[in-house]
Amino acid sequence: MSTPSKLRNDCFALPAGVHWTPVSEALDLLEQRLQCCVPVETCAVEASDGRILAHAVVAARSHPPCPNSAVDGYAFSGGLEAGTHSMELREGRSAAGVAFTGRLVPGQALRILTGAALPDGADTVVLQEDVRMEVGQLHVIGPLRAGANARAAGEDMQQGAEIFQEGHHR
Repeated sequence: MSTPSKLRNDCFALPAGVHWTPVSEALDLLEQRLQCCVPVETCAVEASDGRILAHAVVAARSHPPCPNSAVDGYAFSGGLEAGTHSMELREGRSAAGVAFTGRLVPGQALRILTGAALPDGADTVVLQEDVRMEVGQLHVIGPLRAGANARAAGEDMQQGAEIFQEGHHR
């Protein structure tokens, strides 16, 4: 009967003096040493599926760019305490793309449409369904907190904010 040969340790043993490179260290080395081997291309967003961003995408402007209305209604300054309130209704309106150019003073309200810039002097919007109209007057039953139904400039995204990082893949 023959004698089996001596076992060498285990299948993961390395020769003396050799060590394993930890995975995190190997990944760091790869990241430092790898270079892009294809040219950077510019393409339309619609054609970007499957591509990798060569540079970070940064917001060119804030969104929304100015304070605006989240609803169709009437813009005015400040909130309303509980009870019935009346305000002078200014002529004109503020619509998306066609902002009102005047200034509201306390006690005045202006018709405003969803997405329209808040006029100077206004920070709150009451829904059109929550008002009663009389000639030149707007009647509202409060309470309504200051800033209600209004969106702040840059609420979704600030100018200069990174939207996607370099290397983003979709």
